[in-house]
Amino acid sequence: MAIKKIILYSLTTCVFCQAIKKMFDDLAIAHTCIQADELSAEDKKKVLKDLRSVNPQCSFPTVVVDGEVIVGYKVQEIKEKIGIHTEVDELYEMLRKINEPKGYYLNGDKEKTFELLRSLLTNKKRYGYMACPCRLASGVRENDRDIICPCIYREPDVAEFGSCFCSLYVSADWYTGKVKRQIVPERRPPELYED
Repeated sequence: MAIKKIILYSLTTCVFCQAIKKMFDDLAIAHTCIQADELSAEDKKKVLKDLRSVNPQCSFPTVVVDGEVIVGYKVQEIKEKIGIHTEVDELYEMLRKINEPKGYYLNGDKEKTFELLRSLLTNKKRYGYMACPCRLASGVRENDRDIICPCIYREPDVAEFGSCFCSLYVSADWYTGKVKRQIVPERRPPELYED
């Protein structure tokens, strides 16, 4: 991968800024992080002028990758611009290839989808299986078999609402906006949490 010039305009108090900074640090990506709220008044003026030239709104986080500007918490867009391919990207491709032929599509909101996929991988590391990230897993596979992704509630949820409970999987009509998007009620009986 060619080395890219990356600048992160950040605030120490912005959780989204710090999450992007952590991602860069965790993946050992060389970057310049400008924590605007820690600068002197004079330096702050200069940084705001520089920021305004690439992002007139002067909002945080703003990431500049070889002159291309990404405004906001857009982790996937940043990763794609940099050329990073991670375990989450591999899971995305695998699930897409397996599920699209069955009529189940991954949510088109890539930021939300990748957050859900990261959570699935967290549960896989934690429990040994990918329990639904929107439900409390017991850690006992037998007790959680109904919520191992894709959970047994996905099919009726998508059939009725166009989306599963966590909105990871959606129908083609939901994906293209032909179905009204609404909150999917929980189908899992509460007594299953008592096992």
